[in-house]
Amino acid sequence: MNKLILSLSVFFLSLLLVSCSGQEGTTERIGKEIDKSIDSGKKTVDEIIEKVSDKIDEIESSFEGPAEQAGREIDESIESAAEEIEEAGDTLEEKVDSADSSK
Repeated sequence: MNKLILSLSVFFLSLLLVSCSGQEGTTERIGKEIDKSIDSGKKTVDEIIEKVSDKIDEIESSFEGPAEQAGREIDESIESAAEEIEEAGDTLEEKVDSADSSK
């Protein structure tokens, strides 16, 4: 019985050593090729995303100049109109005061 157990143990250990001998099987090579393809695809997608992001930034920056300038002009126009309305209100108050005092 001990010889049988010893023989089976040696047999299984030899199978284990042969299977772990470092030689790649067909499945391992295919798996590595699939991994390389996936990594390559990820790199390509990352590059495309980066290029698209750069283009979006370029487009946004080209619109920032005119948009900011238009915003400033609108702000200045509103401030100018507010000042003129305030001056007109002051003028009206003065005229009303002078009309009341002349009565």
